[in-house]
Amino acid sequence: MTSSLRVVVLGAEKTGKSAVTVRFLTKRFIGEYNSNIDLLYKSCIKQEDYLTDIEILDTCSKKSNGTSPSAETQMNWADAFVIVYSICDTCSFERAKSLLDTIGKVRSNSYIPVLLLGNKTDLEHRRTVGVEEGHQVALEYNCQYYEVSAAENYVTINIAFQALLRDAKMNQQQKSMLKRRRTSLVNVSKKLGAMFSGKKDCAEFDKRRTSMDVNSPLKLT
Repeated sequence: MTSSLRVVVLGAEKTGKSAVTVRFLTKRFIGEYNSNIDLLYKSCIKQEDYLTDIEILDTCSKKSNGTSPSAETQMNWADAFVIVYSICDTCSFERAKSLLDTIGKVRSNSYIPVLLLGNKTDLEHRRTVGVEEGHQVALEYNCQYYEVSAAENYVTINIAFQALLRDAKMNQQQKSMLKRRRTSLVNVSKKLGAMFSGKKDCAEFDKRRTSMDVNSPLKLT
């Protein structure tokens, strides 16, 4: 059984969005990327007994401030989000919170899985954003939260992404079930409406026939 999921990776410049994404997909660390364009990665992963085709859109931070029409289109396209900040950059953390606000506004009609990712734990000596701050924001916005190092560790990144994808898959299945139930209820409603409409028509016909039989005078020729 194969399904598909679309993930958008967001965050401020130089937080390691591309490094984190490529680490998850290939297990390799690459330190330098062209940050002037959006990059779309496609892959297929196995979770438990099913395969999932995934598309991960690594967005360009320079191109958009997170509120442009293109950003809104990306947010409506996604089944899940990864928001990356650097634990060494308070401004990137504030940007992450701003992005969480934007996602909440754009996707306000339904739950959307989000992973808040604090990157660069290998630079602990330069930390300016505490673990407790990340946890507090995750609780506030009802999203998953992990701290990782794209430079040093694949395992934690894989755990974080896998948790997000499981959440997104469950959310997708629940929406599909709800849609089927609604369709089923609409069909039942239509059938009942047609049935009662038919009975009403028959009752009206019987009423008119009875009225004609009783009240209409016989014409003799």
